[in-house]
Amino acid sequence: MVPEALIFDCDGTLVLSADLHFAAFSAALAAQGAHLDRAWYEARTGFARRDLIAAFCAQSGLRLDRARLEAESITATLARAATTVRANAPVAALARRCFGHLPMAVASNAEKPVVQAMLAAAGLGDLFDPVVTLSEAGKAKPDPGMFLMAASAMAQAPARCLVLEDSDQGLQAARAAGIPALDVRLPSVLTMLPQLWPGIVAS
Repeated sequence: MVPEALIFDCDGTLVLSADLHFAAFSAALAAQGAHLDRAWYEARTGFARRDLIAAFCAQSGLRLDRARLEAESITATLARAATTVRANAPVAALARRCFGHLPMAVASNAEKPVVQAMLAAAGLGDLFDPVVTLSEAGKAKPDPGMFLMAASAMAQAPARCLVLEDSDQGLQAARAAGIPALDVRLPSVLTMLPQLWPGIVAS
């Protein structure tokens, strides 16, 4: 079955932003006297912001102001986005090629302003409708809700969509939603992306 609609994760899938998020979280934590280890962070890049903060506080044992961490890390992310974020070339190329030919959505564990800033910085802001984020869904991946919301908004049956993801949480959410998924962390997947829908030519 050839998928009839695409649902993209944002960070790590459509855009390369891990350095930006690490810098933003590091700055917010440093303001409260805490240090963020890069390896610890990279093992949890699929976490929603509040879940990452909760995990850090639990692991470190520090009594930190979580609301302040959340707000300041968002502010730091937005301040850096325009000059730091770039498109993930193979995935962005697929999105550009399919624009106007297939329904396409974004479903992200980030907050709405953050996702909008990321897509705009990568030159992808006009390609997707809907853009479903944690702000609308309320529950982060691995909960399947935001993928199901995206499919419903495109008037597509979940099984007829395809998810592109880069996190274990996202892939788990896709399975729970009954949506086929590709893991863009795999070189073999990146290699095959240009071969999808060969009859579609970029507008």
